[in-house]
Amino acid sequence: MPKEGMHNCFKKFLVNNLCHTIATEEDGTAVNLWQAYKSFSDLKWNKSVTLLENPTEATDLKGPTYFLDFMLLCEQENVKWFMVSRQCGLSDSNLQRCINQFKQRYMYVSLPDNQRVNLGILEYLIQMNKMQLNNRLPASRPIMTLHTARLMRQLYVLHQRHPTLVPYTLDNDVQQFKDILWQWFSKNYTCVGEGIGYPRRQLLEEANEMITKTFGANKLMYCHDPSWRYLLGKIGIDDTQQKGSYLRLQVWKKGSGGLFLPNKRRSSGPGGEFTYAKRKKQRLANRAETTKEKDTARKNRENVDRRKQENL
Repeated sequence: MPKEGMHNCFKKFLVNNLCHTIATEEDGTAVNLWQAYKSFSDLKWNKSVTLLENPTEATDLKGPTYFLDFMLLCEQENVKWFMVSRQCGLSDSNLQRCINQFKQRYMYVSLPDNQRVNLGILEYLIQMNKMQLNNRLPASRPIMTLHTARLMRQLYVLHQRHPTLVPYTLDNDVQQFKDILWQWFSKNYTCVGEGIGYPRRQLLEEANEMITKTFGANKLMYCHDPSWRYLLGKIGIDDTQQKGSYLRLQVWKKGSGGLFLPNKRRSSGPGGEFTYAKRKKQRLANRAETTKEKDTARKNRENVDRRKQENL
C-alpha cells in the first residue's frame, strides 16, 4: 500500500480520469469524461424513466454519443492517458473497497467548479478499468517442457495402438486443479474426528503452499475460486449463501495410521475457553502493556467494582 493512503490514491484515480478531455465540440469547447457521462445519464435516467426507448434519436445528441464512443474505445484499444487503478497503487480489491465506502458516505461525486455527477459513473469506471487492464496486460502463454511433450507423444502413440484402453483427452485447468486438490486433501486430511474444526483460512493457505511448491506461483486460489468451492463441496460445506462462511471446517489432519490429530485453538478470540484473563496473558507474553491496554484494564476493573457495589 502506498504511503499516501488508499483513499488518496482513489481520489487521484477519479480526478485524473473524470476531468480528462475525451472529445472537442465544433466550436472548440473541450468535453471532459464526466460531462459526457452527465449528458448520457440525463438521457438514460430521465423523469419518465424511459431508459432510451428510442436510441436512434438519442444518437443525434453529441454528449451521450461521446460517452458511448469512449466506452467502445476503452474496450478495443489502449487509451494511454487513462490511469488504471494499479498505476496509482490500488489493487483491484482495494478499488472495489474504496468505491463501496464512497457510495456509503456520499450521494454524488464532487468535481471542480462546484460541479457534481451521480454515483452511477463509478460502475462505468470499474468497467473501463477492467477493459484497459485487459488491453495492457500481456496474455499468458503456456510453458511446455521437453518431458511434457515427450509424455504427450507417448500417450498419443499408445492411443493409436489401443484406442479403447488409453483415452487421449485432456481436462481443462479447472477440472485438473479440482482433481489435484481432492487427491492432496484425501492424502493429508480426514473428515472424521472430534473437537474443534480446522480453520478454513489455514487450509486455504496450506493448499496454496502445496500448489506453489508443486507448480510454481502461476495458480493461487482465493475464497471464491471454483476449485476451492469444489473442495468445500466435497467436504460437505456449502457457502454459496454466505452462511457460516467463517466457521471452522469439520476437518482434521491425518496422523500415523490414518487417525486424526486434534486441532488446537491458536487465536485469542473471545470464543471457547479464552476468557479475558487468558487472552490478556497470551497477548502480553512477550511484551509490556500499551497505554491503551492499561486504560482498558482500568475501565474493566472499575466496571467490576461498580457491579459489586450495585449488588450489595
